[in-house]
Amino acid sequence: MVSKTHDKWIEGKGRYGFLDLYRGIIVIFMLEGHVLRELLTPELKSTQLFTIHEIFHGITAPGFLFGAGFAFAIATLRRWEQATTLNYSFFRRSWRAIILIFMGYVLHVPFLSIQKTSSLATPEKWNELFLFDVLQCIGFSLLAMRLFLVIVNKEKLFIASLIFFLFGIVYSTPFFWNEQFSASLHPALASALNGLKGSPFPLFPYAGFLLAGTGVSWLFLRAVQSEKEHIFIKRLLLIGIFFIIAGYTLDSLPFKTYSDYSFWYTSPNYFWIRLGFLFILLSILWYIEDFIASHRNSALWTPKWLTILGVESLFVYIAHLLILYGWVTNTNVNLRQFASNQLDYTLSTIIFIAMTLFLIYASFAWRYLKKNHPILMKGIFTWMGFYLIWSLLFSLY
Repeated sequence: MVSKTHDKWIEGKGRYGFLDLYRGIIVIFMLEGHVLRELLTPELKSTQLFTIHEIFHGITAPGFLFGAGFAFAIATLRRWEQATTLNYSFFRRSWRAIILIFMGYVLHVPFLSIQKTSSLATPEKWNELFLFDVLQCIGFSLLAMRLFLVIVNKEKLFIASLIFFLFGIVYSTPFFWNEQFSASLHPALASALNGLKGSPFPLFPYAGFLLAGTGVSWLFLRAVQSEKEHIFIKRLLLIGIFFIIAGYTLDSLPFKTYSDYSFWYTSPNYFWIRLGFLFILLSILWYIEDFIASHRNSALWTPKWLTILGVESLFVYIAHLLILYGWVTNTNVNLRQFASNQLDYTLSTIIFIAMTLFLIYASFAWRYLKKNHPILMKGIFTWMGFYLIWSLLFSLY
């Protein structure tokens, strides 16, 4: 049984605080990037400094998806038999993935009413509704992996298939972004597969980062079990460096694998470059943790506020969208309406810090309620779900 071979990890004897810190850092990067992109003036966003900022933040979304893959592997290996059979646990976890997909689309609804959307939504609004965001990407990817895991029911075959699908997604991305191919699909399906209509995180190539996170986490857990995590992390660091060098080198060659593709959106080379940076970030954090743990200063290593941001990343993600961009319930009361494209770096940074502090305290409160008042939280979730579905189906406004 796989679950019995990872006692060291499950009992907490292995060092994995770097994973919590990794997720928290990615959340901070996400908040900073979104705030500055929305609030800075067009003049500042046209500068070389902002261009460097955008290149740096090119790993934020992949890092978010990579972390989701890590969480999937940990949860699966801890409950291997439950994850590989059709039981209550399988359907419960699959339902959570479906909820993520539902939430992703709900965040883009033009009106909180299907009837009003059907009668009044413009083509632009329909296109906005179909946009494929990070929640749909995570939800569909997790659902597909859970179904596939039940089908194969063998660890080595699952990992081998995961690597095969990863390469398939990376190198077929230019094909799925082909305009002629996309035009033959329903807009909702086209938006799920590519970003030609504006989807920020379509399955191609972004599902690849989640698969990569799952594979790396799985192999890391195996290394922890065999007490070879030092060797694994060293190899991960070297592979990350290799991916970056290989990506830039291949893209500079006079011949291309694809005659027509965008480096920033569909290039397999850019995918490997970003994945390489994530490997390096993860490795560096592990080495830092290893150093600090040897000096028994663990309290300095895992500041609780940063851990909470990582653990409650879904809550933080949704909350910051409502504050920054608004939703159908607060279309006029959000930062986009008050200060979009109007601020300098100083004011934008102040707002970023203020939002982060607010979300830290909100995350602590959210975590406290989930742990100490589960019945109350279950009631809140049920009410929210009922309200959303009832409003979408029966509201006329």
